[in-house]
Amino acid sequence: MAHELDDIPASADCPACGNPFSVSYRTLRLKRTIECQSCGETIRPEDGTPIAAVQKLIDNQREGS
Repeated sequence: MAHELDDIPASADCPACGNPFSVSYRTLRLKRTIECQSCGETIRPEDGTPIAAVQKLIDNQREGS
């Protein structure tokens, strides 16, 4: 089931410059690094979202399909 969710985007702000960026769930799941498009900082996003919030997003995504 994890692979079905890989395209769901997550948003955050760059810790170096504060500009927003978007990252896929797959990137979070695989703990990959990304480069900020604004300042070039290398970032390793970590998902600290509670599982209940993730489940709610999944449910909302399914209802909208």
